[in-house]
Amino acid sequence: MSPVREKVTMLKSLLLVALAGSVFVTAAFAQAQPPSKPAQNPFDLTAARELIGDRGLATVEEVASLETEAQTKFESGDFKLAVDALDRYARQANALANLIVRGLQPYYGASYDARKDFSGARLIPFEKLANDYKAKRNRAMVMQAECFVKLGDKQKASVTFFQALGLIDIDDVPLWERARNGLYALVGVK
Repeated sequence: MSPVREKVTMLKSLLLVALAGSVFVTAAFAQAQPPSKPAQNPFDLTAARELIGDRGLATVEEVASLETEAQTKFESGDFKLAVDALDRYARQANALANLIVRGLQPYYGASYDARKDFSGARLIPFEKLANDYKAKRNRAMVMQAECFVKLGDKQKASVTFFQALGLIDIDDVPLWERARNGLYALVGVK
């Protein structure tokens, strides 16, 4: 066999091995991909209905009113009534935060390329507002846990402290310490 034919045969063999390898890798990659999600029905309003729920649409005015009511009942020492008021307040503050965040969804749902040409700075006040309502929710939950302590319901108190601690922002150190100390007091950690 001539040297040229040897090289051609060797190149064909290498090409065949490379082609077989790429087919194998492609097949393995295709199997490793998670199944694609079915297309969302744009007319399925289930999630929106769940967000609004039986409580009605959360508004700034309503949340402010619930905050005043809950704070007044808590400060008066009527912890049984305060628990319910704090729960309504926390849930509506959370719902309002979620509604505000939903208003930002077109930006966060866009591709990187679409976002880089858009000035996200104008959205910062709304992000801050949503975070403020989440912080209000967190404070209400900690106050609710403290009410359960005062009412002698350690189980509900511990569960509520536990849940609040999973939501509190690391920057809210006073609330974090308040919730942590409340939980630790229940379980005897000093």
